[in-house]
Amino acid sequence: MTHNPKSPARRVSPRKWAALAATGLAAAAAPVSVHLLSATPAFATSGEAGEAGESGVVLSEGPSAFLTRLGYFEGTYRIIATLYLSGARDLARAHQEESHHAFYEDIEPALAEYGAPGFAAEAENFAKAVNDNASDEEVQAALDALLSALSNAAAAADAPAYEQVKSVQDLITLAAAEYDGGVEGGTVELAIEYRDSWGFFEVGRRRAEAMTLSDNPALAKAGRDVLEQLAGAETLYPALTTDTASSDPSQLSVAAGWIEIIALRNK
Repeated sequence: MTHNPKSPARRVSPRKWAALAATGLAAAAAPVSVHLLSATPAFATSGEAGEAGESGVVLSEGPSAFLTRLGYFEGTYRIIATLYLSGARDLARAHQEESHHAFYEDIEPALAEYGAPGFAAEAENFAKAVNDNASDEEVQAALDALLSALSNAAAAADAPAYEQVKSVQDLITLAAAEYDGGVEGGTVELAIEYRDSWGFFEVGRRRAEAMTLSDNPALAKAGRDVLEQLAGAETLYPALTTDTASSDPSQLSVAAGWIEIIALRNK
């Protein structure tokens, strides 16, 4: 699951984060889901590890698609931080190097389209903290700053309730696909896809929780309705480092279907 990065070809993307420490980050500009310096990504095609589960998934368009893209990044950052803060620091760095969801340059056009502030510096700081074996407190602080920057970027889209809920549907749909690609008969066959599934699920769940706090009654209700559909699904992920998981993740697909209905109620 490792490779030898070459000279920087991308700006700062997930898979090359691990190489940033060696290059001093001098030329880097930003990387959430993990590749960085090699000209050829380790998981370049949909049939390879890390993308098999999600291949064929059709996502929404417009503001919801922008929010979903930001969710790619957030999910990966949360995976890396959770691994790191649980003591699995080497695995956190491996996931940061090998994940395939967050090439920063891929989201730059969308950031510009919505006039959204970027998060390059915050992503760089987080990657450096992980690669430099920083203290848990430093990594947590870097994560908090990065999540705040992502929240500011998402706010720039000024997405209505329908678009916000549609993005959660996208994320749960992706979580289901990644789980299907990573887990076979209750055995974790492709750990990176299993972890990605958790990342997408966790972002979707947290976004629904945030909706419940909205001053908009319709959005707050939508958030509660989404959480009702997701209730109990966290048991699909006993740990990010487990070798075994549920053999029946159908709740994710069912929840995604219901979340689409919840979104349509707010259209």
